[in-house]
Amino acid sequence: MNCTEDKFYDSSAFTSTYFVVIYSLLFIIGLPENIAACFYLLYNTANKGLTEVKIYMINLTLADLMFIVFLPFWVDYYNNGRNWRLSDSACGFLGSLFYINTYSTLCFLTLISFTRYLAVSRPLKTAQSKQVVRGIIVTAVIWTGTVGSSINTLITSSNHTNRRTNNNISCFEHYCSKNESVRIGLLAIHSIMVLTFAALFGVVIANYILILRKLLIEKVALRLPQGKLKKRASRMVLMVLVIYILCFLPYHLTQLPWVLLVLNFWKSDNFSFRKGFNDLHHVTLGLMSMNCVLDPIVYCFLTEDFKQYLSELMGCLRNICVLKNRQKSQTMHS
Repeated sequence: MNCTEDKFYDSSAFTSTYFVVIYSLLFIIGLPENIAACFYLLYNTANKGLTEVKIYMINLTLADLMFIVFLPFWVDYYNNGRNWRLSDSACGFLGSLFYINTYSTLCFLTLISFTRYLAVSRPLKTAQSKQVVRGIIVTAVIWTGTVGSSINTLITSSNHTNRRTNNNISCFEHYCSKNESVRIGLLAIHSIMVLTFAALFGVVIANYILILRKLLIEKVALRLPQGKLKKRASRMVLMVLVIYILCFLPYHLTQLPWVLLVLNFWKSDNFSFRKGFNDLHHVTLGLMSMNCVLDPIVYCFLTEDFKQYLSELMGCLRNICVLKNRQKSQTMHS
């Protein structure tokens, strides 16, 4: 079997429409949503000071924005019959941004859940120590790690584009290579990504279990004001867990089998099976992208502080509208 055949990587026509729709919606909803979240976090930091968890939230918002602003390029790609009309380096750059966003998001969500666990298990110590320096150092390590691991993608940009038999150029959809070392290297990279997800997912699950255990032990304490903070922390970690399960788990369950299939380590001459598995992989890829609109709901939109901020903002806008209407009325009567 020749892996350069288009049907080796074939997928159903609905997947292009699927990506056009989902990426368009994510851009329309996610851009204003994440900008609003960013303004809120900066406003909250200016009024209440910087903390470790706010550092992670701000960087998570920036990671989501970095992914969202480039979605129109992917919409154009799928809308034009999966034809990449930009340069090879642009394909490598946008593909690397996808991986940077995915794994920096996973890291920051895990750190948010861990800080919420600390807030429940050691509330006094956590409240007294903001750990801003630790947050900055850990954030720098995450960005250095995710960006550094994507440099190879930028260097080998030409390997991620491929001209099909209909002269359309694919981007990040073909892994064909006769070089055994290249294929083994790609398999190793994707295996590391799946293992990284599994480790981070395990930490989030452990955090939620430990928080629940703590809350069950302190049933009486939950009636106190501090108990409300602990319950809010548990809800936030639960939402992080939901995002992991809904967005990231399906993709990482299919990722390794899909890579084995397209690299031909898992040999199959059944093109219908290959097409079905490609379709499944694309669906999970779209689900994973949805995290960029769910993240702000976790750390901003469900909090009392954000509701208060939104109320104050709406109040200011109403006052501005009233003032403009008065000025307009005075001008008309003068």
